[in-house]
Amino acid sequence: MFSRELLLKNNIPRFRLKRKDHLFREDERAVCLFYLTEGEVKVYNTDSEGKEFLIDKISEYQFLGEPPFLLQERYPSSALINSESAEIFRFSEPLFQEFMMNNPEILIRFTKQIARKAYNKTIKLKSIVHQNPNERILNFLKNYKREIGVEPCEKTIIHVTRKEMANSTGLAIETVIRTVKKMEKEQKIELINHKIYY
Repeated sequence: MFSRELLLKNNIPRFRLKRKDHLFREDERAVCLFYLTEGEVKVYNTDSEGKEFLIDKISEYQFLGEPPFLLQERYPSSALINSESAEIFRFSEPLFQEFMMNNPEILIRFTKQIARKAYNKTIKLKSIVHQNPNERILNFLKNYKREIGVEPCEKTIIHVTRKEMANSTGLAIETVIRTVKKMEKEQKIELINHKIYY
């Protein structure tokens, strides 16, 4: 979205975290907005039995925690560093308002990014609530391709583990494995070195 140089120029505080460090936890008050410039963050929920549900993977140059921060609510999920390390910039409410007022073109991009995330979550929710495992996985693959900028008619290797796919679709890992094998036999997908090619 924008460069780390712009953040440094505007004196936005930055810090580093390492793999498995939590950026925030579910139900903590959202007093900060985070901007990731290096690394990857996994955003997830955990149910009462400890099963993880992957909500999103945030890559470089994206915000984290926008809705609860803007609404002064609690985080509805947890965020964990998924890469070896991560560089993160932290906005307080006054700092965020000043930054956006001084950079109106960024405010427009920020608004579009929130809209994109809301759209993607609606599509994801629709596929989880209403469909069988085959359809859930197909929708997951379509959404994955859209998010990385691959056209629907193009094929690509899906760089997601079966566990991550299960966590994202609300399916058991065993169900994902069985369904993927079935989809390969039905020629809906291909497997190349155990990776899905779709």
